[in-house]
Amino acid sequence: MSEVSERRRKARLKPVRNPHEVTLLNVPGSAGEIQAKVLDMNEIGLGVETDCVLELNAVIIVKGQLGQDGATSKARARVVRCDAIPGGYRTGLALENGPGQNGKAGEAVPDHYEVLQISPNADPDMIHRVYRLLAQRYHPDNTSSGDEKAFRAITDAYETLSEPEKRAAYDVHLHAYRQVRWRIFDQRQAAIGKIAEKSKRRGLLELLYTQRCNEPEKPSMNLHELEDLLGCPREHLEFSLWYLKENGLVVRMDNGRFAVTAKGVDWAEKEEASERLREDRLLPASPGADARH
Repeated sequence: MSEVSERRRKARLKPVRNPHEVTLLNVPGSAGEIQAKVLDMNEIGLGVETDCVLELNAVIIVKGQLGQDGATSKARARVVRCDAIPGGYRTGLALENGPGQNGKAGEAVPDHYEVLQISPNADPDMIHRVYRLLAQRYHPDNTSSGDEKAFRAITDAYETLSEPEKRAAYDVHLHAYRQVRWRIFDQRQAAIGKIAEKSKRRGLLELLYTQRCNEPEKPSMNLHELEDLLGCPREHLEFSLWYLKENGLVVRMDNGRFAVTAKGVDWAEKEEASERLREDRLLPASPGADARH
């Protein structure tokens, strides 16, 4: 049985009911330890609240109760999100090793559906037909279009998706990895109304911005991915996507996928800078300040 299938057989860690604290070590820019309150946790990562901002993609050490047995342990973790909240920062950490992780939980999970250029809902016959076409094109023996690296990726994808048990386990693992890596906002915010729409537009831009930064060779995402990762049904995203496209912040490509534009990058970075300025602004002057000048 594959390692992914074996992990699926294990009970997932439930979100913590009684928040506790963990200690963050080796944090870039910090000379000492940082205490963080655990907000939620599962087998591949945890969400914490900190008093200071943590650098994205920084690798740190987490010390505390990370397993189901309640014992204190240490694990390497990568900072995948850090958002300002009232009174501090909500930070997402993807574990790279630790209790039950075998050093694999924080590693990137390849998108086999993207490799084979098929929908996650593709049936076995479709998977087999597409694999045969791509395998012939990229086989190393093909002197005109052979590509050993691409052929190996296609073969790995087919071996996983062609077997129902492996595919089911892979789907669970891919979804969990994406949720830890990309969680943008709580589903309760994905409703209707002006505030919710602004939150969704910002979430879409952050998601596409990060995708372009992390995978410049594959900077786009399809509607299904956006819907899944934002935890928001597509009918609630249509207005936001229309707005972003009309303003040139997002473009819809010929294959139907969405990508952030240079204008969208500027907007996202300007919005983040404005948000930090609002957080760091000085206290307002006292009522009598103007009268004294």
